[in-house]
Amino acid sequence: MAQNLAELCTILIENQLGELSAQIFATLAEHGRLPIPTLAHHSGIPSRRVRTGLANLLEAQLVLHFAAEEDAPSFYSVNWRNAYNLARHTNIVELVNERFGERAGHLVGNILQLGHAKVGDLAEAYELAPGSKRDSGVDGTTYHATDPGMVNGAAKTNAANASQMTSANEFHGTLRALLRSGILVKVGMRAFMPSSDLQEQIEEMVIVDQFPDRKVTGPKKQAEFKQAVQILKRKWRDDDTYSDLHDGGSKGAVKRPGEHFQQSNKRIKLNGVPNGLDAANGEQEVQKLSNDLVVRVDFTRCVLSLRSRRLQQYAKRFMGGVSAEVYGALLQVLEGKSRSVRDELAPEDDEDEEEKLPVANISEVAEVLDPTIDLGATIKGLASSNGVPNGVGKHKTEADDGIKREDSDDEEKPNGFTSYRDRAKRMALIEAHLSLLEEHGKSFCQRARAHNSNEWRVNFPALTSMLIEAELDNTVRDRFGQIALRIVRMLRDRGKLDEKLVASNVMMRVKDVRAILTQLQFHGILEAQELPKDNGRQPSRTLYLWFFDPKRVQSLVLQQSYKAMSRTLQRIPVERERYRTIIEKAERTDIKGHEQEKLEAIEKQMLREWREIEERLLAQVGRVDEIVALLRDFSGKDTSLVT
Repeated sequence: MAQNLAELCTILIENQLGELSAQIFATLAEHGRLPIPTLAHHSGIPSRRVRTGLANLLEAQLVLHFAAEEDAPSFYSVNWRNAYNLARHTNIVELVNERFGERAGHLVGNILQLGHAKVGDLAEAYELAPGSKRDSGVDGTTYHATDPGMVNGAAKTNAANASQMTSANEFHGTLRALLRSGILVKVGMRAFMPSSDLQEQIEEMVIVDQFPDRKVTGPKKQAEFKQAVQILKRKWRDDDTYSDLHDGGSKGAVKRPGEHFQQSNKRIKLNGVPNGLDAANGEQEVQKLSNDLVVRVDFTRCVLSLRSRRLQQYAKRFMGGVSAEVYGALLQVLEGKSRSVRDELAPEDDEDEEEKLPVANISEVAEVLDPTIDLGATIKGLASSNGVPNGVGKHKTEADDGIKREDSDDEEKPNGFTSYRDRAKRMALIEAHLSLLEEHGKSFCQRARAHNSNEWRVNFPALTSMLIEAELDNTVRDRFGQIALRIVRMLRDRGKLDEKLVASNVMMRVKDVRAILTQLQFHGILEAQELPKDNGRQPSRTLYLWFFDPKRVQSLVLQQSYKAMSRTLQRIPVERERYRTIIEKAERTDIKGHEQEKLEAIEKQMLREWREIEERLLAQVGRVDEIVALLRDFSGKDTSLVT
């Protein structure tokens, strides 16, 4: 593992689980997969304590294990992705808050703290089942992020009440919505196995079942072997996927599993209760999940959502807020149809890369899009009349014709539209915005097939490369100035050039350009290739060609991002030590929650300063994590382990 990444993961685990687990993780990161006796020897920790630390790491899925046979020793290795994702908990909770509400975000935050949890244990912790699990590790009353006290030290009382589940129906309904969206997934024993061992196990099972002679050589048998491996992979993947039909509990009312949650994520209320599910007014019961179902957060699916949010922000810079909302709805629909950017069990298809991209029709986008947005406000000639956005609402009011009308709650109204004409108008407006996004130079989306096709797709690889290129350009400009950025862009477009051609193209003197080139080479942004003119290899008889390697610079910025996050997290305990006295006083049981009455004015000021410092440092970690997600995760190509 890369040194900067190992250091960052160790710090995150120390903040989350303590020094013992961090030391065990650091030893595994340094020496690779080890059994318990060897791990105890390298770490200098007694075997009994090693087992305790490994249990904590396994529960949080920060370590993977595998044993070839039942009696064989287990080998443990680090799960560096989940270890790094400890820094991403806050961004994931914010994402869930935006889409599903605060209560769903609070539930996901608790599951992130635990690593994985049974549905029954979560229900008991929220006091929604008989008994109460006080020591479960679930915070049922206050909102928290990755570390205790990360969000300004403590949550307010009203925020706690807003994030508290009020009924079992709401709890199971929210879980089902999160499971359908892919934010939460089922956990099986395969989730604790390294991918390489899982691949070997699949291949061995295929050989034993279908190739008893263990001969898989030759083109024909190789093709049959690969096909059988892919079939078994797909079968295992389907078995590990959540299903309303197979994963529902045996108790509780059954009202068409999922009928209350087939609506858009955008139509979930801010308090986390989906439409049609009111705990205070006799809500209809939904099918309860099995208490034995184990769930965890799927970080790879969250990466897709974070990528969609980043692309929506990018589109907003060029197209405005309304078109960006339409684009965000399109991206959200495509998320549910996309495989993970890192699908280790996905089949290997030989299809065209563009044909693999998922498609979405306009009606699906309309289901997700917020119906209150005025889609015609930013398109000339299509602005809504009478102040009614998109034609949504009543065509005539009681004051218009004196006739009192009553809306029937039993009549189904798709997306709030009262007529086919309004729906057709809304579809036309959505298509108009998608056409504008397609015609833009960045090509945010494209029609799927024919010219008049109703289906749209997004070329995620091309847009991700564009975002990475823009991020690298911003980094060079911020660190070295606009002239250095101009040189880097020119070398990226034209390839290798000597300093005279570089100076000519940027219209500067050679000696001025030479200073900038040397500075960029010193910091690893540019490289020079030596071409000697003769065998003497004298500097005066050597031609130096300067070039820019985007992949190398991307890896360099990524490693520097890891280092910046490590230093920022190390700064927090240093700053905390300066305010240690007032923090310890504020955390006393007789004072906590009553700071305004029991603390003096100077103590309140000091506590406020500490919380502001902590919040700024943690916000900086979150911003750097967005850069890491872009450079490493959005494309699905891992460069973070490069030393």
